[in-house]
Amino acid sequence: MAESFTRSDRDALSRLIQLHAERYDIRLTWVGKGTEDLIALVSAHAVKARISKHLWTGMRELMQMPEMASLPEMMQAKIASIILKAQTLVDLDNEEHAKRLADKPKPNGERA
Repeated sequence: MAESFTRSDRDALSRLIQLHAERYDIRLTWVGKGTEDLIALVSAHAVKARISKHLWTGMRELMQMPEMASLPEMMQAKIASIILKAQTLVDLDNEEHAKRLADKPKPNGERA
């Protein structure tokens, strides 16, 4: 992530938001103003949450359609594979993130 400002150009809230966003591997274009950075962070999260909700709802509806049984077995397997792979990737990401947080030293030198 390329920052277009120096450290002194950011306000304290912006620095705090960016610090915590970095811990969660969230990459956005920060402006250095806390309120605007917070709005950008919340908006990005809301967009991802809505997309995720709609995709999962659509996949659930697809799996419940009677026509699903008439699809070729390979198509049914692929759809099931997409769902299982997505869940597995989320679980792996969660584990990796938890490990990163546990391994990252706290500001006072202790481990998290």
